[in-house]
Amino acid sequence: MAIALRSQLAPATAIGPDAGMRIRLREPAGIDAGPDYLQVQPGLLPLVPDDYVELWTTSSESRMAKEGPVHLLESDDVLFASWTGTDHGLKEQTEQAYRALLEACRARGFTHLVRVWNFFGDIHAEEDGLERYQAFCIGRAAALEALEIPLASMPAATAIGSDQRQLIIYLIATRTPAEPLENPRQVSAYHYPKRYSPKSPTFARATRLETRDGPLILLSGTASIVGHESRHPDDVTAQARETLANLQALHDAAGRELPWPSWLRVYLRRPEDRPKVAAVLAEHYKAAHPGPIVQWVRGDICRQELLLEIEGVHA
Repeated sequence: MAIALRSQLAPATAIGPDAGMRIRLREPAGIDAGPDYLQVQPGLLPLVPDDYVELWTTSSESRMAKEGPVHLLESDDVLFASWTGTDHGLKEQTEQAYRALLEACRARGFTHLVRVWNFFGDIHAEEDGLERYQAFCIGRAAALEALEIPLASMPAATAIGSDQRQLIIYLIATRTPAEPLENPRQVSAYHYPKRYSPKSPTFARATRLETRDGPLILLSGTASIVGHESRHPDDVTAQARETLANLQALHDAAGRELPWPSWLRVYLRRPEDRPKVAAVLAEHYKAAHPGPIVQWVRGDICRQELLLEIEGVHA
């Protein structure tokens, strides 16, 4: 069944008081909510001069509810939800956050996760003998397993390290299932060898939704990984090309007849790499008129040798 859901990345000056979920990459990290909107500030800073707002909207009336640290913005067939809190004791906090979010979604009849974003500080630091990204993966997996979410129904997702010590999770859930997409160039993340983490990352490479405006493809955070191995350490240009090859493979898997991405967000470990990556994007999307809107953000990628990650939306 087609649902009412739209995605837009637009200059902050062009965004009005629309109902829906808004993502603003600015300090401080946190949540702002009103009767018909949910604004998430993940604690990341866009690179100057970018000042975009990511906006998700539906066509029906939205209603806000709050259950402890969980905010829920509900419409007829889409639910936006967020959780924010400290990221100390990250494994336990992540498990608690996912349990609270998913139980609140299920209680309202939104049993299908479509897209999840995760942000927390010091992603490569050690905590209880683990890298914090590994601790996050263990906590997330524990909650998803306890709630019996099948691997074949995992949502698209992003996990990025921020410069603030806050755990911010936000998501989109629906009443009807979406179609998870995997990349033929990559091992499914939930089948990674244990050398990366005692519990593998649990997400799909992308999600395809049927909306009233046509197909909507939600791209997970995508990096220079082929099979399960990182490629081109310390070569940001080669990593950008490999990442775009992965995104192209996902585009082909979802349907070559689909349009180019409408917007992309590029997370850079080193902001000074922006000109090199921008040149690769310009070459790759030169046939697209217009090309995707691109937002550039400073963020830490899940593996230390990876220099960039790209997410986005085909609409």
